[in-house]
Amino acid sequence: MKFIHQYMLITGFLLAGGVNDTNPIQTATAGAYLTRTIGNDILGLNPADLGYYGKPIIFGAAEDGKFDTSGLMEKDTVSASLDFAQNYYSVQLMASPDKKRAKETKNIFQNRFGKHIPWIIIKMDSLYKLRVGDFTNRDTVEIFQDSVIAGGFKDAWIVTENRPMEEPGHMPYFTLTLVGVSLYIGNNAIYPDWINNQLFGGLDLSGPGNKDDFLSVFPAENWNLNLVAGINLMSFTIGNFGFSVLEPKVLGRVILPPAIMDVLFRGVKFDQPQDFSALHLNLLSVFPITVDYGRQLVFPQLENIVDRFYAGAGLNLLVGLADIHVDANRLEITTTPDSIIIGGKTTIFTNFDLDSRVPALGTGFSLDLGVIADINPQLSVSLALKDLFGKITWSERYIKENEFSIRLSSEDIDEIADYNDEQIDSLEQSFTRLDTSFAVGSGKTVYPPQFIVGGSYRFLQDLIVHTSVKYYLNNDYLEGVLPQLSFGLEYERTPVFPIYFGIGIGGLDGFIWGTGFRLNLRAFQWNIGFGQHGGIFNTAKGLRFSTDFKLIF
Repeated sequence: MKFIHQYMLITGFLLAGGVNDTNPIQTATAGAYLTRTIGNDILGLNPADLGYYGKPIIFGAAEDGKFDTSGLMEKDTVSASLDFAQNYYSVQLMASPDKKRAKETKNIFQNRFGKHIPWIIIKMDSLYKLRVGDFTNRDTVEIFQDSVIAGGFKDAWIVTENRPMEEPGHMPYFTLTLVGVSLYIGNNAIYPDWINNQLFGGLDLSGPGNKDDFLSVFPAENWNLNLVAGINLMSFTIGNFGFSVLEPKVLGRVILPPAIMDVLFRGVKFDQPQDFSALHLNLLSVFPITVDYGRQLVFPQLENIVDRFYAGAGLNLLVGLADIHVDANRLEITTTPDSIIIGGKTTIFTNFDLDSRVPALGTGFSLDLGVIADINPQLSVSLALKDLFGKITWSERYIKENEFSIRLSSEDIDEIADYNDEQIDSLEQSFTRLDTSFAVGSGKTVYPPQFIVGGSYRFLQDLIVHTSVKYYLNNDYLEGVLPQLSFGLEYERTPVFPIYFGIGIGGLDGFIWGTGFRLNLRAFQWNIGFGQHGGIFNTAKGLRFSTDFKLIF
């Protein structure tokens, strides 16, 4: 029994929080940040985001040149089969001998129109020229020019070339998380104001009604406790590929029946049995190894519907570390005029023999699918299916049953504090106990799949609105969880220091809010997110914090 307690504590404190947002920008926006992710922020969300890098895959002939916008070009030369009779159009925003001014103008353009539009800065005749867009249709580029002029670039004009852009633009080819950490603490009862006013407020529980006030905060059903910490190392992207190598997860919850607090603060009363049978713990620890891939796809059928369309898929190898269920099948305290009887039966269902320190690991797979559509320069929508068909097969599982009955007379209760070790051992031998352990063979656990839909809209020049809906499909751990609806804001006054805010309702926590920022210093990036749930500041019933440090090239 000692080993299982150690194993659960180590697992719970060191592994990442599977159902909670450990991505700092997700934390900051309460889970709403989906469609504008780049680099390894994509991992764990929507693999279609990886399609923002690279040339599109074209299905059929596109009549409208906007589908030939090459997105962000890879660092390669134009194919030898390129038709040099074809004209390629872009919009030149400015020409200046100052390269710094050209870069500043590029940042302003991206703030207003998004970072998915291809761009290039070229030096010609001692001038640095900034050009954006990559079209093969004259009518399309003229529409784009009108939008650019309306967006504040009054001197924009169309440039015609005999080849498309060849430089990669802003999208990073390689991103690496140096280190990321996250913390999630929560419950469904106590909050800071209650702790300050009740526990440390000098309340006299002997006063009339004071105990009732003190205990009224605890729910009539069950008290849920959650504590999760996480570490993220070695997740990275290379072009259209994403890899997550060292980012384990845990899904777990402890449920305490209300009778526990009642007994602690009111004591045991004559002829009033207390039932603790709702006490249980569920814990699933998984080490996923993920490979994601995304591309831009061009379909003529979508020509008049979306500007760009992306699709992606990911495969997750799920290495199961622990699958633990602790249930109090029967656990109660009964009183008689001269004694107290404590009896019950508990069951521990695990993937390892409690007499051994080597668990029987599990293995399995799950599939991620996602699509993203840029409807126009302001609006993007996203759909992702996470961990589809995820199941973990355990090679062996074990059950340990413990049945006991303890009877303490009133004399024992009065004198037990003064017992020596020999008297304590004698008292314990009078208790009735029956321990049974046996193997039940292999088994499977259904991993929690998610359905996630979201969108982003550039509401103002520097303000982007995000929204998402998350829902857990049928699984063995998160049954009956309400969908979570989230709204987030991204204020991008400067690309160096965007800030974020978000709120959400539903899901595991009912109400959540978050805020945070991103600091971009050339190839170095620092992300930080903080949030609470169940309330705001001193009324919150939990908090979440996450941060990471990245290299971006």
